[in-house]
Amino acid sequence: MTQTLFTNANLVLDGFADLQPALTVLVKDNRIVAVSASPISAPEATVIDVGGRTLMPGLIDAHAHITGLSLTPKNIAYPAAEIAIASANYLRNCLMDGYTTIREAGGADHATARLLAEDHIIGPRLYYSGKALTQTGGGADFRTPDEAIDPCGHVGPFSNMSVIADGTAEVRKAAREELRKGATQIKLFASGGVVFPAEGHATRYEFSVEELEAVVEEATARDTYVMAHVYTDEGVRRCLRAGVRSIEHANFVTEDTVMMMADYHAFYVPTFISLVQRVESAAETHLPASIVDNLQRTIARGRQVYGWARKHKVPIGFGTDLWGPEAQKAQLREFEMRRDLDSPVNILRSATVTNAELLMENGTLGVISEGACADLLIVEGNPLADLSVLMNPDKNLKFIMKDGRVYKNELAAGS
Repeated sequence: MTQTLFTNANLVLDGFADLQPALTVLVKDNRIVAVSASPISAPEATVIDVGGRTLMPGLIDAHAHITGLSLTPKNIAYPAAEIAIASANYLRNCLMDGYTTIREAGGADHATARLLAEDHIIGPRLYYSGKALTQTGGGADFRTPDEAIDPCGHVGPFSNMSVIADGTAEVRKAAREELRKGATQIKLFASGGVVFPAEGHATRYEFSVEELEAVVEEATARDTYVMAHVYTDEGVRRCLRAGVRSIEHANFVTEDTVMMMADYHAFYVPTFISLVQRVESAAETHLPASIVDNLQRTIARGRQVYGWARKHKVPIGFGTDLWGPEAQKAQLREFEMRRDLDSPVNILRSATVTNAELLMENGTLGVISEGACADLLIVEGNPLADLSVLMNPDKNLKFIMKDGRVYKNELAAGS
């Protein structure tokens, strides 16, 4: 049994409003076993003197994509080896930025989870969706009108992140297949996108009500849930009625639909930085002006929706939706995107305890409490007062522990 004793720590605790000063935390193997204002006797423990810095839970990104090589999810032509290398780099960089858990929203699979579990690669704890479900011509069917089959002669979405399924029998089978392969939740596309819409037109909604209900039923049978990429008002309402638990994006909904989210106890996961990053890189990636205008309108409407979600007490998750190793460098900037929309305390809760609840890991992730996983960060400064301390990990992030294992330590051991 390995033990680590953190002393002289200012803690971010569940229910936090302010840092709790001068506390001691004991970790045994991969769990927190004690949190105390009094000294803890652990003669065999490695002692980490936090030195009055902040000891906080690891961050959680509830909407990540690790299988991209560029900003486009249309990645079918990329060699598998390149995608694997990009995924490994993405995961490592996530962890070194302080994300000890991510929910992958389409693309990662059991092979990636196994590589992490066997320590062949390092990265956050991974909750993966496998292939996201999309209908023919849906938000994750990236074929142009001139493309019917992929280079191998298969009918597919031209992306490793998704699978095309139509009709209740097909979507049910597709959901079962991803769950068979270990998916921790099911991801589906329930409306068109704002960057790569179908060539015909961006859909208001996707999948029939019966199809949505079938996917939810399959997820429920495995004691898990469905997360839905959905931007439109009608699309969100259909998802809620079908039992979808996690609403991703939702930039074009009305206030009445936000109230409906609250009534259905759904989670809302906005992803601002992915939209901003695409606008910032538009010249480099040759995005048409019409798409850039749409992105800017989408950002503005999303900010309005965020305010309604706060007003009606919808639980707000924290996600980034970034594609490719270059885009991943902006992962911490989601904090920046929200600074004028919410308080540092609420934003930090989104990235810890709220996301933990969304992942069905209450009390296990996102908190420093007895029995929780030992996912811990030590940072210079007080993120409850100033989120910018999290945005410069090279300078301020001094210590990273995931599942009881130390991945970064710039503090000397000893009392």
